[in-house]
Amino acid sequence: MKTQRRLRHARYATVNKRVRSLQESGFIKKIGVKKTKAGFKASTYELAARAYLALLLNSISLEDLFARVNETSASTILGILIGIKESKSD
Repeated sequence: MKTQRRLRHARYATVNKRVRSLQESGFIKKIGVKKTKAGFKASTYELAARAYLALLLNSISLEDLFARVNETSASTILGILIGIKESKSD
């Protein structure tokens, strides 16, 4: 992390809190543990499907989505969005 220019001054506690938050919200998942140069054990993570979906949705326009989605996919997306809307109104 310290080799990344924008992250050189990031505090361990801050990074640890953010990683924990991402894991709890399902955006990353723990895939293992490795030993560091200092002899400590460090968890290793990878992006979860939810993170890839968020990145993809952030990179496309709704117009592109509507132009390419078929009826079955549109029904699936509609069902998910209706479920979200209904759960928020409770």
